Amino acid sequence: MVMPMVERRFPRDIGALPAIFDFIADFGSCHGIGEDCRYDVDLIVEELFTNMVKYNHAGSEEIRLGFDRQGTTLTIRLRDIGVEAFDMTANAPPAGDTKAGELSTGGRGLHLVRQYADDIRYDYHDRNSTITVTKRLAP
Repeated sequence: MVMPMVERRFPRDIGALPAIFDFIADFGSCHGIGEDCRYDVDLIVEELFTNMVKYNHAGSEEIRLGFDRQGTTLTIRLRDIGVEAFDMTANAPPAGDTKAGELSTGGRGLHLVRQYADDIRYDYHDRNSTITVTKRLAP
């Protein structure tokens, strides 16, 4: 039986990060995701969420964050409703191609996301931005 993605909504505010970290910890505990991996997920979500808050000013009051675990694959999805297209993944260099010290200030966070994620995709449709990240978990 495939479980649906677990999703919560968070205010478009950096102050929501502690509640987001609690959500990550709760999901990780319930789905057998170890502390090391949860640290990686914290970093990925913090970077993507803060970029949505900083660069998508006209969006709805909330940003949706969802998780799904199927076997050894964790899927993370952030959705921002009512925004202009802004593919924050487009200009980030692939993981391993550049050292973090060689990046401009604006590119370091996405470089780290690429280091910790196995895949990152951006989709924009009907004024809704969706970033989907997949991460392989240890068996």
